[in-house]
Amino acid sequence: MKKIILLIISLFIVNILFSQILYDEGIVKGKNVTYEVKRGKGHLKSFTFIRNVNNPDTTFREVPNHNIIPPQMVDINMQVAEIIHDGLSPKELAQIYRSALIGMTFRVDAKKKELLQVTNFFYLCDEPFWANFSPDRLHDLEQLILRKLKLPSKLQKIYVEADFFVFVYGSEIQNIEETRETRRKAIEAWKQKDFKVEVRPWPKFVIKEKQDEE
Repeated sequence: MKKIILLIISLFIVNILFSQILYDEGIVKGKNVTYEVKRGKGHLKSFTFIRNVNNPDTTFREVPNHNIIPPQMVDINMQVAEIIHDGLSPKELAQIYRSALIGMTFRVDAKKKELLQVTNFFYLCDEPFWANFSPDRLHDLEQLILRKLKLPSKLQKIYVEADFFVFVYGSEIQNIEETRETRRKAIEAWKQKDFKVEVRPWPKFVIKEKQDEE
C-alpha cells in the first residue's frame, strides 16, 4: 500500500514539473543569461520564441523563403543535432521526445563567413521538453553551437546575407549515428555539385496574416 501511495505521489510531482512552463512571455533570467520570450502571431501562433537580449546584432531581419533545402543546410542541421546531443546529459537525452522539435534562426557574419549568433530559439508551445529546459542549460547549448558549428565552405551567398532557419527533431538528437551518416552524405553532395537556391514568395496565407498584424 505504501508503495502505491509513493508511486501516486511521484507521478503527481512529475506531472506538476512538466506542467510548469519556464518561458512565460516577457523576460526570463538565468544565472548567466537573460532571454526575451514572445509568443508567435498568425501562422506562428503555436510557437514560443526565445531571444538572448545580449545578441551582438539586434537588427530585425525577415527570414526569406527558399525554393529548395540544399545539402549545405542538411549539413548544418545535422551538425546542430550532434552538438545538442553532445551537450545534453544522459538523463536529458532519455527525456527528450523523438518528435520534439527545436528551431533556431541563425545569422552569419558576412565578413568572417562564420556564425555570428543564434538570433532566437523557437519551439511548439505544448512541447514539454524544451518548455521546461532551464535558461542556463539553453544558454550552454547556444554557446556550444557558436563555438562548434562549421559553415560549409560552399554555403550559398543567400544564407550569408540573410538569416535562415534550422530545425532539429528529438529523433535526430537521439539517433546520433544516423545523424552523422546523413551529414556525411550531405557533405559528399555539396562537394560534388553546385546547388542554386532562390528566394520565393511565402504562401499567400502567410502574407495575409502578416498584413493583418500590421
